[in-house]
Amino acid sequence: MGAMNRRLALLAALATALVAVTAATLAAASPVQRGCTIKGTAKNDVLRGTAKADVICGLAGNDVIHGRGGSDLLVGGRGNDSFFAGDAKLDRISGGPGKDRAVADWPDRLLGVERIIRVGVFLSQFNLRGATFTVGSKQFTEQIILGHITKQALEFTGARVNDQIRLGGTSVNRQALVSGRIDMYWEYTGTGWITHLNKTQPIDNARQQWLAVKREDAGNGITWLDRAPFDNTYAFAVRQEAVSRFNVRKISDFGALIRTRSRDATLCVTNEFLVRDDGLPGVERHYGFRWPRDQVAVLDAGVIYQATDQGRVCNFGIVFATDGRIEGLGLTVLNDDKKFFPIYNPALNVRTSVFQRYPKLAPMFGGIARALTNARMQRMNADVDMRGRTPEDVARNFLRQNKLIR
Repeated sequence: MGAMNRRLALLAALATALVAVTAATLAAASPVQRGCTIKGTAKNDVLRGTAKADVICGLAGNDVIHGRGGSDLLVGGRGNDSFFAGDAKLDRISGGPGKDRAVADWPDRLLGVERIIRVGVFLSQFNLRGATFTVGSKQFTEQIILGHITKQALEFTGARVNDQIRLGGTSVNRQALVSGRIDMYWEYTGTGWITHLNKTQPIDNARQQWLAVKREDAGNGITWLDRAPFDNTYAFAVRQEAVSRFNVRKISDFGALIRTRSRDATLCVTNEFLVRDDGLPGVERHYGFRWPRDQVAVLDAGVIYQATDQGRVCNFGIVFATDGRIEGLGLTVLNDDKKFFPIYNPALNVRTSVFQRYPKLAPMFGGIARALTNARMQRMNADVDMRGRTPEDVARNFLRQNKLIR
């Protein structure tokens, strides 16, 4: 019985050894291991590449692996490895069975790495050389800035851009997009839903509103890329010192003002707001009052803020919620107490035929859209309208500050 046990133990030991030898043979035969220009040991190694294109391989320890000048392949072993490949070249990193981490440029390709820190600029991972796009925009400050952000981002990736920024109003840009005169411009979800798709009931959820307009507009050959988080909804504004004088703090207060003091109910609007369903006609239906048309002045969007602050042409003005002049001029925004105005998140609208040729536009502008917060957009608008900077300069500064371009 004892001899039998000894023979079984010997067979088990031989089997274990055979498995180990086989594994080692397979590892030695793998293309990666055969091609290693720098190779670790079974210990915790620090491996550094050269100025050439290296294949650096860890083995069994918790290794620290540095690429250097070339387009390197960094391969982890069985330990918890750390990779550093941030050298502005296109590197490949393959983690091993351990819990690996990596510091890598945006274009680098990673597989099997649990924790990744990206360095460099986001748009460096996209290459649109040889492509040509026509970019449009509406004519007010925010749209002009968004147009230049789009133009400069595309040019950074190597594309050529035909500049149609400041093309015209909402209907002009939409028609240009549908007809193929332009390839893209930024539109707002509320505008798409109500103005372009003729819906009467906005959806009171930002993501659901975006999904709904994206889905329905696809039938028109328009692709909505990811929405930005900022909400540039319409708002009524009044100069601060006039709030108590007119006793108007919310939109529903206009009804009493129009009935009792119609001479003070002077309003500045854009031509678009005067006729849009999500403009004055919709407000009147929703709140149950009608504004005397002889008390309504139609002005350019950029003039309304100053006119409202001065109070000579109008006591109230329609403004955009992300406009920096609201804070700069000390205007008070009235509460939309019956929740009429839709959510207006911007998203880059692209002709579907163009998007199908260049699907990289989706992740590219998804990264840009995520950086467009309310605070950033308000600050950029104020930089142009209150501090005198050019939209081109403000757009470039946004892209650089957020590490989207160099």
